[in-house]
Amino acid sequence: MIPVGPRLSTMSARVLPLVSAALRAAGVDEANVGARLGMSAAEPEDSDVRISHALAFDLFDAAAEATGDDAFGLHASECLEPGMLGTVDHLLRCSRTLGDALLRARRYQRLIQDAELLLDQRGARVTQSYRLGCGFPMPRQFAECILAGAVTWTRQMTGRALDPVEVRFSHPRPRDISEHERMFGRARLRFGSEENSVAFPAFATELPLVDANERLAAVLERYARDLVSRLPRATRFTDRVRAVMADDLHRGVVRAAAVAASLRVSPRTLRRRLHDERTTARRLLDELRRELALAYLRQRVGIGEIAFALRYADVSAFSKAFKRWTGRSPGGYHRAATRDGRAGDRW
Repeated sequence: MIPVGPRLSTMSARVLPLVSAALRAAGVDEANVGARLGMSAAEPEDSDVRISHALAFDLFDAAAEATGDDAFGLHASECLEPGMLGTVDHLLRCSRTLGDALLRARRYQRLIQDAELLLDQRGARVTQSYRLGCGFPMPRQFAECILAGAVTWTRQMTGRALDPVEVRFSHPRPRDISEHERMFGRARLRFGSEENSVAFPAFATELPLVDANERLAAVLERYARDLVSRLPRATRFTDRVRAVMADDLHRGVVRAAAVAASLRVSPRTLRRRLHDERTTARRLLDELRRELALAYLRQRVGIGEIAFALRYADVSAFSKAFKRWTGRSPGGYHRAATRDGRAGDRW
């Protein structure tokens, strides 16, 4: 199973009809796949129910296994239909230009999932990158559906067979990328990147949308703002500390003084507030490393790479910490998870 971080972050249950449609297209009974994960029938399409990222990740992996389709995430994105993602989808499609739609997508991303949509326009390209909270990696099938979905969505909204310039995946290169080449056209494909992103020519932001309707968009935007205001937010000080630690861990060493400075509190206040929530900075960092280690192993990342990413002095130090967490070595854990067909602990 997925570690605690993604289990606490959520996304719209509207992803369920997308996966169901892809399963039906492959001739697989979606009820059987859901039952394997302890899920009941998919929520109705007008549902505001949210599911954990953990469940979504497991759902995509289980669907890929059930269909025998190594490119299931790509194929699921092609089942995307106008309005499937609810209010935010209708809002984006009513925007005047693709650039306006992208800005709204960033603003209301939480209605789709607890993740950041980053937009970066430099020179002749505009790049959309997706990042989950606390630095957790996206599993391959889920990430490929997100990026291919951005391409499907762009082509539908503009009415043009627009190819991206470049697509970057954080997971390793699959053995067969023929479906990636078909899906992304002339785009340069890069695997093992530090991000999951798709870049289009900058001129695309000025393209008018086929369903542009600014009057309707204004109404839908007011509704979207109201929906966002009703979404639960993490308010614990601990959650804010973890987020800062994750960023610091990505950049280098985590130091309590630097974490306190980022949160604009003194080191003493940091210790006191964490004590009030019955934890310490050292314990939070240890938990974060543990969760990231499990997530990376699920991604088949090498043990040496994980040790480096989590800023351990060497593989031996990482292995010692991992055995303390799980009672097994990283290699033993990976072999057992692969044999069982699932990676992770039972939570």
